[in-house]
Amino acid sequence: MNDASNSLKKEIIQYARLLEGKGLVNSLEGNLSILDRTAGELYITPSGTRKTFLTEDMIAVMKDGSQIGGTLKRSSEYLLHEAALRARPDCNAVVHAHAPYLTAYAYCNKSIAIRCSTTFGLIFGDIPCLPYGEPGTTHIADGIEDAMKEHELVLLANHGCVCVGKTMENAVSILEAAEEVLKIYMMAKTVGEISDIPTEQWEQLGNNHPGRKQTGHK
Repeated sequence: MNDASNSLKKEIIQYARLLEGKGLVNSLEGNLSILDRTAGELYITPSGTRKTFLTEDMIAVMKDGSQIGGTLKRSSEYLLHEAALRARPDCNAVVHAHAPYLTAYAYCNKSIAIRCSTTFGLIFGDIPCLPYGEPGTTHIADGIEDAMKEHELVLLANHGCVCVGKTMENAVSILEAAEEVLKIYMMAKTVGEISDIPTEQWEQLGNNHPGRKQTGHK
């Protein structure tokens, strides 16, 4: 195995452990992948394995739809990862998670369009929810190509969410930011009435802010 392959495996393990520590993935839910576009190989976490205990040899390697490496079976959601990466040729990393606050919206089949958070406005604008698709089949990715043309993060109805990034750091950062905003949003609703940013200021937010996060397509 070459150095590039080992590096990608280590990166997946590092971020998988980070996300499990934050409760955004667990042994039965959530998976991460990185695509080596030069070699045409997808590196993805295995099925049903606690992320804390992952080792490099366990990371599955997929090519042309077949598993060519890894001691454990690839995640059953590899089709979702492949569809997301086809939709976004500018991205190489995918995180599929069951982050609690994001997934709560997915369970309700609701897209997220809040207007009270500058962070949300700068990074997301909104987060669409795709219709239900059966896990482990091609249907889980129905509609993902259109949705991900303008979004790095989308919800999967009755399931969870999927996020893409140019790098794994990008994808994980986007997921963390969205989950934290929604956590605070839910807390704010218990405090009192949410105060939205006025429409004019909301529309100008992305154009005027010098520190706007560039995540790709907006």
